[in-house]
Amino acid sequence: MLSLIALWSAVVSPSLARADGGSACDIPADLTTPSDALPAVKAALAAKRGLDVLAVGSGSTVGDAGASGGPALTFRSPEGAFPRKMVEALASMRPALQVRLTVKGGRSMMAETMLPILQQELASHHYDLVLWQTGTVEAVHGIRPDALRAVLQEGVEAAEKAHADLVLIDPQFSRFLRANADLSPYETVMQQITAGSDARLFHRFDLTQTWAGSGQIDVERVSREQRDKTIMLLNTCLGQALARFILTGAG
Repeated sequence: MLSLIALWSAVVSPSLARADGGSACDIPADLTTPSDALPAVKAALAAKRGLDVLAVGSGSTVGDAGASGGPALTFRSPEGAFPRKMVEALASMRPALQVRLTVKGGRSMMAETMLPILQQELASHHYDLVLWQTGTVEAVHGIRPDALRAVLQEGVEAAEKAHADLVLIDPQFSRFLRANADLSPYETVMQQITAGSDARLFHRFDLTQTWAGSGQIDVERVSREQRDKTIMLLNTCLGQALARFILTGAG
């Protein structure tokens, strides 16, 4: 398990997300606009007390990704994971905003294992925002979708009780994953959970599929020598998209 608490307030470049020498990524507004507001985030920003964020997830969240999404998505870089890139983007968009990020989870971890971690964190510390990335490992192992639904519902209830905004983050697009696992039942569960609660869904799958389809960021189609650089660009762009999603939800 990786536990990371970090505070960033430095200003980074306000330009569109880039990796060294890489091209800018387009971030469609329809994929960075939550279905409804994020009231806890809005209240924290209005009070100017900073933003406490909990990110819970598997490999892509903690920066230690195995081959669940395919060999091209394997990487180890905690500082390069998308939650940290989100904080950098928030620092660029809101230089005065202090963001305190806690990351919990681990490679190949399923939602069932993440749930008690999430519940314990919410019980012991106040968070304005919870990012919960899951679904990929469940799809790879063929876990019953209704089992995922039950776990996510408990997480939604814990976040509501703690007065925290909850954003679910769905799997990342991968041709390898799509060819070897049926993601649609798990996507449906996440859509239904967020449609029937105060939780929101960040459409990581649609966003990364858009980038791959347009050739902007396609980790599976670059040379091995360019792969690490492309993964960093992917996470930087995801971080910026998520930061826009959060600020849009805060009004």
